[in-house]
Amino acid sequence: MADGRSAVADGRRARGAASRAVILQAATTLFCTRGYAGTGMSAIATAAGVHTGSIYHAFGSKQGLLDAVIDGVADATFGAIESVAFDPAASVRTRLETTARVLVGHPDFLRLFLLLALEKGDDDGVRATVERIRARARHVVADALAPVLETLAPDVRVVATELAGRIALILLDGVFVSYQLDSENADLDQTLSLVSAMAELALAALPDLVTAI
Repeated sequence: MADGRSAVADGRRARGAASRAVILQAATTLFCTRGYAGTGMSAIATAAGVHTGSIYHAFGSKQGLLDAVIDGVADATFGAIESVAFDPAASVRTRLETTARVLVGHPDFLRLFLLLALEKGDDDGVRATVERIRARARHVVADALAPVLETLAPDVRVVATELAGRIALILLDGVFVSYQLDSENADLDQTLSLVSAMAELALAALPDLVTAI
């Protein structure tokens, strides 16, 4: 009897997990194409083939669903960046170009993030989500660049690493937007070469910039 109840419970959990995955995929697709504000829960339910109530049961609210979606795409993207086994002697150019290629290869993350950033308006929940994910992105990018800053004095290195993350993320945003706007004609290699050169100049100036702050 106990084994039977356990099997039923396991089956219910499996169906719940499958339903959650379908909802997340539908929401990700719609949020990335229509934006968060422009996507109703009923549209997500229709795309996922579930009742609207099932979405609220699984995620609590539309904000809860958004957080699950953005965390999912962010985890996949940041995980891909963090899994890159850089040679300890890898240059700024290599690190930045590799990170940019990961972002281009995971378009849902920045596409969704940029849409949220543009429409956050007076929605405190969306604003908090944008700020939280941006902080994570900055940390991941800064970690990828940190080894090239190890020769700096300890009191300079912490601030320089934070600034490097900010600078690199701004440049990576530009690469992604440029590639999305004109992917058929954009020369990704050429764009990355130009952006990497800018990053190298910016990072070379970091010690003086930190001292001036």
